[in-house]
Amino acid sequence: MNPIFDRQGRVVAWLNGEDIHHLNGRHAAVLNGGNVHGHRGQHLGILDEGLFRDHRGGVVAFLGGATGSGPILPIQGIPPIPPIPAIPAIWVFT
Repeated sequence: MNPIFDRQGRVVAWLNGEDIHHLNGRHAAVLNGGNVHGHRGQHLGILDEGLFRDHRGGVVAFLGGATGSGPILPIQGIPPIPPIPAIPAIWVFT
């Protein structure tokens, strides 16, 4: 699992393949072609070159090694031990 950092460099979630998990392992969202979708299918933002962006294009989180253009990224905190991820829901995109 790859840690997802907030704008202060703190680990706020985990990326496991196409699934995003909360710190406690609960499933939070899913990636579909770079788009981040919540449990109700709502579009939450995008992941582009390691940067999570909101609907206005602002960087709200990032992955280690992000290369996209945006603000200067903070020093990354030391990630905790990844949790055992919960089984994600079944997603159907049309």
